[in-house]
Amino acid sequence: IASPNCKTRLDAMCEAGSLDEKIQAEYKNNAEHLEQADPHAVYPTSIYRQCNGHTSATPDASIIEAVMSTSITTTIRVEHGVLNPENRLLYHVYKPLGRAVAIIDDKVEKYHGAALSNYFKTNGIELQKLIYSGGEADKDIHNVERILVDLKSSGVARNEPVLVVGGGVIADIGGFACALYHRNTPYVMLCTSIVSGIDAGPSPRTCCDGYGYKNLYGAYHPPVLTLTDRQFFSTLHPGWLRHGIAEIIKMACVKDYSLFCLLEDVGINLVTEQFGTKDDNTDPEFARKCDLIIAKAMEGYVRSEYGNLWETHQCRPHAFGHTWSPGYELPAGMLHGHAVATCMGYGAYLSHLEGWISKDEMNRVLMLISNMELSLWHPIMDDVELVYASQKKIVDKRGGSLCAPVPKELGKCGYIQELSKERFTETMAEYKKICATYPRGGIGIEVHCSDVGLEDPSVEAKKYVKVASDVNARAVEPLEETNVEGTYNEWIEKAQSKRSDAHNERLGLNGDSTRLTLGVEPPAFEADTIFKDIVEDYSTQMTTAASSDIDRVVAATAEQGMFMPCMVGQLEGQFLKMFVQTAKAKTVLDIGTFTGYSALSFAEGLPADGSVVTLEFDEKIAAVAKECFEASAQAAKIDLRVGNAAAIMEELANVGQQFDVIFIDADKDNYAAYYNLAMDSGLLADDGCILADNSLCALVYDKDDIRRQRLHEFNTMVANDDRVEQTVLTVREGITIIRKKQ
Repeated sequence: IASPNCKTRLDAMCEAGSLDEKIQAEYKNNAEHLEQADPHAVYPTSIYRQCNGHTSATPDASIIEAVMSTSITTTIRVEHGVLNPENRLLYHVYKPLGRAVAIIDDKVEKYHGAALSNYFKTNGIELQKLIYSGGEADKDIHNVERILVDLKSSGVARNEPVLVVGGGVIADIGGFACALYHRNTPYVMLCTSIVSGIDAGPSPRTCCDGYGYKNLYGAYHPPVLTLTDRQFFSTLHPGWLRHGIAEIIKMACVKDYSLFCLLEDVGINLVTEQFGTKDDNTDPEFARKCDLIIAKAMEGYVRSEYGNLWETHQCRPHAFGHTWSPGYELPAGMLHGHAVATCMGYGAYLSHLEGWISKDEMNRVLMLISNMELSLWHPIMDDVELVYASQKKIVDKRGGSLCAPVPKELGKCGYIQELSKERFTETMAEYKKICATYPRGGIGIEVHCSDVGLEDPSVEAKKYVKVASDVNARAVEPLEETNVEGTYNEWIEKAQSKRSDAHNERLGLNGDSTRLTLGVEPPAFEADTIFKDIVEDYSTQMTTAASSDIDRVVAATAEQGMFMPCMVGQLEGQFLKMFVQTAKAKTVLDIGTFTGYSALSFAEGLPADGSVVTLEFDEKIAAVAKECFEASAQAAKIDLRVGNAAAIMEELANVGQQFDVIFIDADKDNYAAYYNLAMDSGLLADDGCILADNSLCALVYDKDDIRRQRLHEFNTMVANDDRVEQTVLTVREGITIIRKKQ
């Protein structure tokens, strides 16, 4: 690096008088030799990279062949306290230069700008800040151009490392600008998010979007130093943390099984505890695991990426989750991590179909994604033409090969090379059905950029990409010319006439011949479920997502290998929560805790002074529920009691306790007994309600299952009880709402 008076270091050192004349002469002789033997040693453009080459030619020079190579030096560190003025990492880079020109994310400037300024001021280094927005919508060529203009205005030298401070977007566009500026300007990456910390930060693939497609423009230009300090994560929105974890799951699935197990171990705590930065009382063991997760993800990524720096082949494990998602991420307005997660889930399913991972391993991948509140599915994936078009583009981008990385046993990578449109359509439909069985119907939490306060990138993307249906559009009034049916009543008469017979039947207007004759046994019903896949899927997607506390219950149930269908699920859980809110209930008796989904749903709907008494017979199951309750925000509202439900109900009645809502979801043989206790012992408040779950299992249980008959008898008993009025809802497997007549 040249000194301020433009002399080389050698000349400056000799003039400083620190060497005697003999040594100075020897140094200068060596310098003359090195001008030919190794110019990098005396006149380097940058101390961070060297080039070499060999050229051959025919005698007449009509054919010339050359082989060229580049050696790049970079360092990657997981650090604590990077902006502590006593930390010397940035000092050693910028003190010799006397200044630092920094490209900074505007949100980072808001939260950490003062600490950054203080670091350089304390160490006597001038800091020049260039601040830009770092949202997904800002990742375009126009912002790269803005950075280039500002670098030129700041007089940045070709050998002067620019400091880039921010998340994934700033890492991409800042690094790309440095690659273009003087054709190669070094930069230091100070990562402030998970995406930049373990993926975009150390990545040599700098880039920006264009024409509605991800990463259309770019260059291979890694930073000379990458620093990841998880203390920056303390100010991140939970949605940003969540979407960043997708990149860690990616490396765990295809590069490091020990990392996969570690993620299963810590689970959603990574988000709720902000990678151990939420407060000063973080458990040291948890903090150690957080550092290990970041380091392992970083190592897996770097080992995959740096051995193929210029992407000269397509066996790239770190592209797992990035085959189909680039085509729909922007049009859907999704956060990058959620888009990657949907693609990873589909890739895991394809891997299972290939026989590379077992069904259990596939479910572990899908459950890990779901437990981290990431998306397995998004409605835009129904647009087969859009998603398959992405595959065509990725084949072009990958030199004519699909080469879609997927797990080939957990922690190792294989590549799918063939996927016809017919097979793609078939497998995507199958995968969608699998996603519907997961919490929230496979939909993540805070999926879209707009959900976490970022600009919606779909607005720009849809100028270039045709989407079959606008999955994010709000309902609008129909255009006047579309009202071709005239008045609403005319529409009812004309357009809906084809449904009138079924409507009359539902109202009992076709005479008794169209209605069931009920007897002592439940009527025949051929199906084993009352669900309709599309209805369930649609309803779930239109229902408010469960809280992280309830998702913890789902994760714990899966981890313990307990029967998942015993949980009430998202649709019914939200119904229970809203039911007690609407009823203005304050006390709930939950008969049949299982792992706690219903009790937590009720607790979330109750006021601060409300309470839920929940009863569970199985001690092992109760232990799982207890752990989930204690970790939740509703712990003070929930009273878990273990033992015989009928006996506990009698004890509660004996002390005069009453409940506004009594939820029966325990052993089906004893529904009638629980109902009678609630009605006859005074447990049910005068204006209270009983909710009986699974009441329509009287239709779907096997014909020889005694519980089918017992539920039918219970339903008949309630229907014939003159003290109450009731309605049977076809929510999930049936909920009967029962209330004393007033």
